[in-house]
Amino acid sequence: MALSENELIGVDTPFMIAHTIVEQPEHPATVDYCNQLISEKRLLALCPTVIDEFLHVVTDPKRFEHPLSMKKAVYIAETWMRSQETVVLLPTDDSNRLHLRWMVEHRLERKRINDTRIASIYHSQNVRILLTSNARDYSILKAFKILNFN
Repeated sequence: MALSENELIGVDTPFMIAHTIVEQPEHPATVDYCNQLISEKRLLALCPTVIDEFLHVVTDPKRFEHPLSMKKAVYIAETWMRSQETVVLLPTDDSNRLHLRWMVEHRLERKRINDTRIASIYHSQNVRILLTSNARDYSILKAFKILNFN
């Protein structure tokens, strides 16, 4: 898929997790893909909901044989947020309204709250490309080009 040079790419939680956790099967592919995007001077968008989900998942001993400590997970999140290749996008009044509208319009239930929040933050700030392995949860919105990393 040809991408415009100035288009931001929204990072979803599964990408960030796979990039970080070595025991994830997708780890090598996500590191390679991220390095490719950086070599192309692409900018990645990140929002607080992705960071929250990342911290929740990577520190969970029920999910991983070697979970991260919260201190290490926070350090990694802060590194992503401070990176010159990353733009942190915050919720806005527009994204809050879009989030709630999409929840009702698409009849989404409680398991879809965070994905819809992420999508609304990115979409309201003109991010139209999403880097995820979770295309199914975003496809109903018909709002993004999906870059599937696995």
